[in-house]
Amino acid sequence: MNNKRAQIIYVLAFPVVLTIGIVLIPVVTDYTDHRLPEQAVEQTVRWLAGHIIAAIGFGLAVLAVGSIDRHLQLTSRSLPVVTLPGVAVGAGLYAAGLGADGIGPLAVRSAGYSPVIFFDGSSLWVNGIFIAATLVFAIGVLSLVIGSIQRELLRGWSRYVSLVSAIIFVGAPAILSGWALYGVAVAAFGVFVPFAVEMSK
Repeated sequence: MNNKRAQIIYVLAFPVVLTIGIVLIPVVTDYTDHRLPEQAVEQTVRWLAGHIIAAIGFGLAVLAVGSIDRHLQLTSRSLPVVTLPGVAVGAGLYAAGLGADGIGPLAVRSAGYSPVIFFDGSSLWVNGIFIAATLVFAIGVLSLVIGSIQRELLRGWSRYVSLVSAIIFVGAPAILSGWALYGVAVAAFGVFVPFAVEMSK
């Protein structure tokens, strides 16, 4: 496998794996009603697998951005300095939040208690982690897209698709519904597929 093809695979791995994780997580229509996530936890395998796979997906975001940066360096350009740290720290926070949200309710349930106890007791902590993750990851993703437009890696249609998708990606988590996660998944493709297309030229 040549280096360019490997870089493109790394770029596409993030949205693919993230989407698999999101699709596996049972949809919770309203996260403010803790009885609904409790019902979702009943689908134990899907709940746990979805959260773990989505967390792995965010880990792959670092690899994707690193591949884009390496591609730019071939033409003596590089991404803004805040891009990779923003994506890496944001992805780490997302992975931590997904891990807690995936394992915590199951651990409480296995101890014979209602998962509502976890959701009630952890909402400040887990939601805080997700909010911090969204803010920091947003810095990384927006600087990735804007920096790539300025450095002319993204041109024509690809810059518009990637920029609009980046805005949706960082805004969708503010909607407290599992359906918003599907917007995140679609937006992840919208951000990274244009990079793969431009890198393949």
